[in-house]
Amino acid sequence: MEPLPEPLLAFDLPTGPTIELANRVDSLVNRYRQHRDAGRILPNSVEAIRVELTYHSNAIEGSTLTLRDTQLIIEGREPNTGKSLREIYEARNHDFALRFVERGALSHPVTEQDILDVHALVMKDIDVQGAGRYRVDRVLITGTRFVPPGPHKFPQLLSAIVERANRPAIHFVVQAAELHYNLVAVHPFADCNGRTARLMMNYYLLRNGFPHTIIPVDRRPEYLAALEEANAGHCEPFLGFVLDCVANSIETLIGV
Repeated sequence: MEPLPEPLLAFDLPTGPTIELANRVDSLVNRYRQHRDAGRILPNSVEAIRVELTYHSNAIEGSTLTLRDTQLIIEGREPNTGKSLREIYEARNHDFALRFVERGALSHPVTEQDILDVHALVMKDIDVQGAGRYRVDRVLITGTRFVPPGPHKFPQLLSAIVERANRPAIHFVVQAAELHYNLVAVHPFADCNGRTARLMMNYYLLRNGFPHTIIPVDRRPEYLAALEEANAGHCEPFLGFVLDCVANSIETLIGV
C-alpha cells in the first residue's frame, strides 16, 4: 500500500491502553442503540446535546458565550448579556451546520462537498469571501511549529481524506478520529478549521449509529496536546482522547 501524502496520518486499531477505551465505547454504543430503538432517547435530550455541542465547540475557539447564551441564540432570542455580533453568528451558524450534518449523515457517506458546505454554514455572514472556499495562501497555526501544506496540495489531500473516510471501517471511532485529525492537519480553510473538523467527525459518527460527540472546552489543553502529538506522528494519544470523549458523550445521553 502506498504511503499517504504528508501530512495525512493513517490511524490503526487501538493498542495498549486504548484497547480498553475502544471496548468501553463498543459496549456503550450498543446500549445507546438499544435505548434509541426502544424510544428511550427523548427529543429534548438530543436538543440539549446539540446546544452543548455548539457551546463547547465555539468555546474551544475562544467564544465567550455561556451555555445559556448559546441556547437563547439557537432558539432565536437575544442573549441576556452584551455579546459581539460575530459570537452570535458563530452560535447560530454552528447550529445550522450541525443540523445539516445530521441530515447528510442520514442520506449519504462523507463527500468533499459536505466539508465545503459545512464550512460555508459555519462562516455564513462572518466571512463572505472565505465561506465554503479553500484558502489560497499559506497559513501558520498559533501555538505550534506544525506548518500545514500549501493549497496546491489540496486536490490530492482532500480526495485522500474522503476516500479513507469511506473505506470499509476498521473501527468507526478510529476512522472518525482520523478524519478529524487529517482535516485539522491539512487546515484547508483560512478560519474555522477546528469547528469544521469536529462537525465532520460527528457526521461520520452519526452516519454509523453513534450519538453526537462533544469535545468539552475544559479538556481543551488535553485536546490540543493530543493533536500536537499526532502532528509528530504519534496517533495513539489523539485516538484515546476521541474514544474517551465518545464514551463520555454516550454516558451522558443514556444516563450511565
